[in-house]
Amino acid sequence: MGRRALPGPARIMIALAALLAVHTGCAGDGTQEPESQIPLEPTLPAIQANIFTPVCAVPGCHAGAGAPLGQRLDSVADSFNSIVGVLSVERSDLMLYRVDPGDPDNSYLVWKIEGRPDIEGARMPLGQPPLSQEQISAVREWIQNGAPEAPP
Repeated sequence: MGRRALPGPARIMIALAALLAVHTGCAGDGTQEPESQIPLEPTLPAIQANIFTPVCAVPGCHAGAGAPLGQRLDSVADSFNSIVGVLSVERSDLMLYRVDPGDPDNSYLVWKIEGRPDIEGARMPLGQPPLSQEQISAVREWIQNGAPEAPP
C-alpha cells in the first residue's frame, strides 16, 4: 500500500514547525544557554563561541560577505579582523574604534551592546533581547585585557 501525501496546508504547517524548531535552537537570543562547549570567559574564542557565533553571526546579521558595514563575526579571525583596531563607520564623527584594545569605555562595540544613547541605530543584538550582564562583562574584560585574538 502506498503512502498518502499530506494535504498542502498540513505540509506547510509541518515545514513551518520544523523551521521554527531549528531557528529556536540556534536563535541565540542572548538569554538561552549556548550550545558551545567553551565556557564564557573574557577571551575572543570564548566570546566567539558563546556570543558572536550563536547571537551575531546569524543569517541576515554579521555573517558572510554581506555583513553590515563589513563587520563579520563568523569566526575568531573574521571577528578580530573586522572589529579590533577598526574605526567605527557608523559614528565616524566620534573617531571611535569598534574595539579599542585596553579601553572598553571607548569601544563602539561596547556602546552598541550596552545600548548607550550616543549610538547610531539600535542596540545590538538587533531584534533580540539584550546580552546578559555576564556576557557584556566578558566582552568588556576581554577588551580591557587588550583584546587579543588568542588567549595568553
